[in-house]
Amino acid sequence: MRTLLALTALAVLASAADKNPKKFKKDDWHPIFNGTTLEDWKAGDNTESWTVKDGAIRGDGQRSHLFYMKEKCINCEFKAEVRLNHTGNSGMYVRAAFGPGFPKGYEAQCENTSDDPVKTGSLYGFDKVFEQLVPDDTWWKQHVIIEGNHIQIFVNEKQTVDFIDEKNTYVSGYLALQQHNAGSIVDFKNLMMKELPPPKTPLVGTWHIKPEESTFSAGEVPKQLELRILEERDGIRYQSENVRADGQKTGSNYFARLDGLDYVLSGSPDYDHISIEEIDKNHIHEALKVAKIRKKPDEHYYLVIQRRGFVEIGRATYTISADRNMLRREGTIKHDKGDTLQYTEVFEKADP
Repeated sequence: MRTLLALTALAVLASAADKNPKKFKKDDWHPIFNGTTLEDWKAGDNTESWTVKDGAIRGDGQRSHLFYMKEKCINCEFKAEVRLNHTGNSGMYVRAAFGPGFPKGYEAQCENTSDDPVKTGSLYGFDKVFEQLVPDDTWWKQHVIIEGNHIQIFVNEKQTVDFIDEKNTYVSGYLALQQHNAGSIVDFKNLMMKELPPPKTPLVGTWHIKPEESTFSAGEVPKQLELRILEERDGIRYQSENVRADGQKTGSNYFARLDGLDYVLSGSPDYDHISIEEIDKNHIHEALKVAKIRKKPDEHYYLVIQRRGFVEIGRATYTISADRNMLRREGTIKHDKGDTLQYTEVFEKADP
């Protein structure tokens, strides 16, 4: 009887396991290629350039990029074994934007003997390696780590790139593979991904202004204003980009810790230092009283102060919605001419 009960219990557990297969933990490596089909992968164009051959993804044909569509990379690791023919050219992308042509995103270069002087192990367009590290027709291991605006690349476990992108060029996107040109043949196998811990602060993301919901006491609300915020070391890196009516781009850039201390800022005609701190969740901060904002559960609030030298010329309250998809900043700033601008800007987070 006991044996029968034990067997029954095991059967129930086995059935439950079948219905609820083990999920990968976010800090676990997991395969993103099954070795036989291109399931979960999609070409931006020229689909015929991609096949599966001998347990590897092969790029052979016209220029094309193959995107892993099952999940996006914000903070992640991406590794694979790669092989290129003579004069072949390819790449492994993180945070790539899906679409035809050469995508926007960070590319870990795969290139050994083509005419391009930028070789395997480079972060293309950012940090270049000119030494040939890998011979033709040889498998090598390539490993990319991206966390905040910190990108690292390893070739056969040797670090080739350790780069901080202070412009926060790409915040989120897909993993992708490159087939550069006809005549180039590249193989990828043992493709793996690891999701790294998400950003600690809800400020992180790409934010686009909603002009119809924003107001200025003087002048016009910007028609195009983008904020790109990423974690950098133990703080954040802020990059704004404003497109003026004449088409000229302007923007501010700074690194700051969320500690209320002053940090140097570049790109603003009005101020050169900034401080930012999260408003304590357990009490009503003076900044909220001044702004007449009633604190709501699960929202996040930050006090930002702008200074020119040691003189305060503006302050604002940043409010992040509970779902972390909306950013509202309200404040005042005093311009050189002495006039004070009061503003409310509403931003929506771009699709993560």
